[in-house]
Amino acid sequence: MRFAPFSKALAAVLALAGFAFGQVSAGVAHLQPPATVHARAHATATAVFQISVDAGYHIQSNHPKLDYLIPTRLTIEPAGGVHATRVAWPKAQNHTFSFSPGQPLAVFEGRFAVPVTLATGAAGMQVLHGSFRYQACNDQLCRPPVTQPFTLVVAVR
Repeated sequence: MRFAPFSKALAAVLALAGFAFGQVSAGVAHLQPPATVHARAHATATAVFQISVDAGYHIQSNHPKLDYLIPTRLTIEPAGGVHATRVAWPKAQNHTFSFSPGQPLAVFEGRFAVPVTLATGAAGMQVLHGSFRYQACNDQLCRPPVTQPFTLVVAVR
């Protein structure tokens, strides 16, 4: 019974921490890596990442047209002889926005797939770590860049 005030205080702190984490992780673009990539040893395989951007927003392309805009990036750290050799971004859409009149910007919107070619090494289960970095904007403003970590499991046989 002596710990009841402490328990209530701890519960309040955890609730606020959960709210804070929810705010940090609530992004505009959502990355879904494949569950597991199955590949042959000493060969190549394709991991298809699905990305969805919330309605009313866009993210900058991997080659934005203005120097101050943050490009969208998908990076994967090599592990156990598995490494990314190519990230195949879709063709960007050119749109003009209120903050860039007369200057179409190269952006991604809606849902799209990003195939990544992987080169493999010896057989085994590998867990690769990576990050998805993007800058989201709507027609009025751009939000600060977001970096979302992810893991990719590659089963090499």
